[in-house]
Amino acid sequence: MLTVIGCGNLNRSDDGVGVVLAQRLQARFRRHPVPGVQVFDCGTAGVDVMFKARGSTALIIVDASQTGSEPGTIYEVPGEELAREHEPTYSLHDFRWDHALAAGKKIFKDEFPTDVRVWLIEARSTAYGLELSDVVRTAADDVYQRVLTSIADHASQRHEGAIQDKLEIRRGSLRLSKELYDKYFDGREGALLMVRDDRVQVVPVDQLAGGLIIKQRNLRGDRVILGAEFLRAHDVEGFEGEVEVQWESALGALSFALPGLKS
Repeated sequence: MLTVIGCGNLNRSDDGVGVVLAQRLQARFRRHPVPGVQVFDCGTAGVDVMFKARGSTALIIVDASQTGSEPGTIYEVPGEELAREHEPTYSLHDFRWDHALAAGKKIFKDEFPTDVRVWLIEARSTAYGLELSDVVRTAADDVYQRVLTSIADHASQRHEGAIQDKLEIRRGSLRLSKELYDKYFDGREGALLMVRDDRVQVVPVDQLAGGLIIKQRNLRGDRVILGAEFLRAHDVEGFEGEVEVQWESALGALSFALPGLKS
């Protein structure tokens, strides 16, 4: 699992750049989910960073910086260079993400990511305000693209050397093995079925977003999508058997071909 966390204060102008970037990524992934990637807006809550990062294999943090450098300057720093021990106080409000990196490793041990990268964007202003300065907004666009590249690299490494994935269609139902479900659906309990480029696209969505319910069909954790109506509408309701599937990152969908599919 790759976790991306944006930090900062949206009420303090450029200090909110990490949060703005995280929210932008969240909006993108609601439309096009990427298995094995999660994004959080942790604001100024360092404790949240520690718990959200737990269980990940890699972590990216984005925040603003104030070093006196040129506003909009981008720094990419290994997390281990920024991790700091927190001096005990009566308040958790001064427990920041740099403290979370040190504490998370100490508390969660092997459950805390060792691959940690931090992108910092030099702020022009941290005065009260709701807008980013132009130079910081431009830098945020740059970091956004860098994060997307890191996500694409993570996805390719995640699936490198994997055996061909398959799902089974029986009596109008799409049957997903536990392994297939865990690999691509990340706990989502809904799916949209559609046809694009002469292939069936299965888009994982949260159940509240609509679509078909992904039901658990046995204690092992295999799942099933009741797609008879969809298959009937596209003249393939009589198909039975296994199909090879592939993940299409650009669509955020599991894709497969069916003979005789009517678009």
